[in-house]
Amino acid sequence: LHSLPFSNFVGDIIDSGFLSNLQRDSLKLYPEIYDAEMPLRAALYLDLIKKEESTKTAARVSTRDFMSYKDLYKDIVEVLGRQLILIAGINNVIHRRDHNKFKTIDGGALSSLEKFAAKTLSEKFKYLDDCWYAIDKSVVDAGIRNSIAHNNVQYDEVSQIITYFPNGGGIEQSEGQVMHFLDFMRLILVIFREMHDLHHLIKCLFYYEYLARHKIPFPPEGAA
Repeated sequence: LHSLPFSNFVGDIIDSGFLSNLQRDSLKLYPEIYDAEMPLRAALYLDLIKKEESTKTAARVSTRDFMSYKDLYKDIVEVLGRQLILIAGINNVIHRRDHNKFKTIDGGALSSLEKFAAKTLSEKFKYLDDCWYAIDKSVVDAGIRNSIAHNNVQYDEVSQIITYFPNGGGIEQSEGQVMHFLDFMRLILVIFREMHDLHHLIKCLFYYEYLARHKIPFPPEGAA
């Protein structure tokens, strides 16, 4: 990837302060994950147990409850959404040799990476054509994320059942969806893994900036 188009991409995200701000926001999440170690420990073994509802209900996760951790998932989703900007920029360099050039979709194309950044997280995925990085889209549950963001959630401490309302919490509240607290903590765990992997990408881009971008000659056009 060492080429002028890639160098221009890295220069833009460095000079704008985007990459350093993104790394700072990523690092802020690690202490919160460490603080949630106890309920996350149970989530680590969730795939090893049978998925009967009674089993999950009996598996009380922590003396702390959903309300203590609900914003953690939302915050990780927000950081992941910004990390996708890095994936998109590199993807555009690979396919079109310009980090601001996107594939034409439905007769039109985004005019810049800035336009991509303004898209919702669920919309961003469709612009990652033939992507070099395989991201697990299932780690993003837009329903629970939006419900948390708009405070449209209820929690039963006895059953450890979360009820959330993706369609809003009006006077005539729509039917809610339910999730066990244990499942929610596993959702935090898997999206944190995705965010953590992409945090390594942030560090790689910094390595490139400081060790290669201004010190190694670009290969001849067409060679990279």
